[in-house]
Amino acid sequence: MNDGQEPDLINSFGEFALAWDFSSPPAVLFLLITSAYLIGTTRLAIRSDRDGRFWHKFTASLFGLILLAIALAGPLDYYSGDLFAAHMSQHIVIAMFAAPLLLLARPMPAYIWALPRPLRVGVGTALTDSGVIIKVMRILTRPTVALPVFIGTLYAWHIPEAYNQSLRDEWLHLFMHFTMFTTAVLFWWPIIGPPPIRTKLTHPQRIVYLLLAVTPTAVLAAIITLSKSVLFDFYLDSPGHFSWSPTEDQRIGGLLMWIPGNFVYLTTMTILFFRWFKEEEQKTSREVTLHNRQARSSNDSKITQNKVKSDDDRTN
Repeated sequence: MNDGQEPDLINSFGEFALAWDFSSPPAVLFLLITSAYLIGTTRLAIRSDRDGRFWHKFTASLFGLILLAIALAGPLDYYSGDLFAAHMSQHIVIAMFAAPLLLLARPMPAYIWALPRPLRVGVGTALTDSGVIIKVMRILTRPTVALPVFIGTLYAWHIPEAYNQSLRDEWLHLFMHFTMFTTAVLFWWPIIGPPPIRTKLTHPQRIVYLLLAVTPTAVLAAIITLSKSVLFDFYLDSPGHFSWSPTEDQRIGGLLMWIPGNFVYLTTMTILFFRWFKEEEQKTSREVTLHNRQARSSNDSKITQNKVKSDDDRTN
């Protein structure tokens, strides 16, 4: 945020894109997270064989961290106190893009290796199947827990009083982002299912799980977009960047929540559908192959039996 200071109006997209601040609490937290990841990744790279999967994970992490940087230290955070659309974009980037990308990257080993050896051993022990952390995570990543917690957090922070207060208090704002990110990680876990907790959902179940998330998020986006009054009065005195009125700014923010958010859901469901289709094709192919092998084995057995019988007849 901009600490309540009223900035000059944005004159160009370039000016908007170059607005960065690494001194805010969210930015400092981002720097700590990124530093720990880079330290752990370097240690892992030195001690392990690097293959294609290592670089795929590193690339996914890099993109996820870049998105977090834009959301927590870049223009979206810098102007979040002036533009509702910028603040809404923060939430979308954090919850819908950065969280699943970082889960795909499976960064937990890197963060464990970033710790000093005594702590690393202790955390490694706590992350065994019988450890308390894994037991708690298994509960939190259950679809019946992760989905309502994510949706509930989303709705709770969009209560006007809570939303407005988060913009007045930097530490509450940090707590907002922390809860949005952590509940998003829990939400995406049953879809992506990285170790140490593999998802038990089949591809059709994952599609249904995402469908259950589409409606409540779309309803919230519709309420914000179609409202004729400004719901979050913190923005009533906004500077008016891009010549947007507070109502227009709110409408644009609602549309950003509506369209890109649903696009992520629909894209993920499409990917899951094609993976399911490919899985079924492979399953059918294996069954046909097995059936053909059994048929050939049966025919070979019959031929052998007939040959033995023929040889016996000639001998007699």
